[in-house]
Amino acid sequence: MVEDRAAGSVSETISTVTGGSKPLHRFLRGQPKSIGVVLVMMGVGMFLFGIPMNVHTDAHTSAEQFTPFWLGILFFICGLLYILSERNPSKKLITASFALSIISVIGALSAMIDFSRGIVGIYHEYMAQMYENHTQEEEVYANQHYMTIRNMELVFCCHSLIGGVLLVTMTFYARAALQSSRTQAVVVMRNLPAAE
Repeated sequence: MVEDRAAGSVSETISTVTGGSKPLHRFLRGQPKSIGVVLVMMGVGMFLFGIPMNVHTDAHTSAEQFTPFWLGILFFICGLLYILSERNPSKKLITASFALSIISVIGALSAMIDFSRGIVGIYHEYMAQMYENHTQEEEVYANQHYMTIRNMELVFCCHSLIGGVLLVTMTFYARAALQSSRTQAVVVMRNLPAAE
């Protein structure tokens, strides 16, 4: 805001700059676009690799509870919100990112439990198949079938761990951005006439 006023016989320019009450620039320090791209890719990967996991097996996998699907969708939506937040930082977008990040962190923790159960279940089923099968061909089939599914569960577990760490980091940045400042910075500059 710039005002020109006559102060006696001398006019002076007064400039007032007021700091914003919501420092949204703090959210941009976390590089939300880069984190968003990573989360979108992880979400798409989890969703697509969850499709072949949904095959009929005797072992209990995480795909039976559709864990890779809903966690992939959460990662994808969080990533999109982060990308949009960097392009147009607004209080509404950062608030939505903050809320969905908290939900996704809880979802990632729950998913890690499901993936761990799947890994243990597949291992027990594999060991049971190895003791039952006596031919070399059946043992090779059991090894290829169950170990592939177990490896995918391990990849999903790593994705949920990495995604959870990224989400917690962005949650802290979003919280810092939404935290209201208690004081506003007010800078007043005056152009005083030269004394002659």
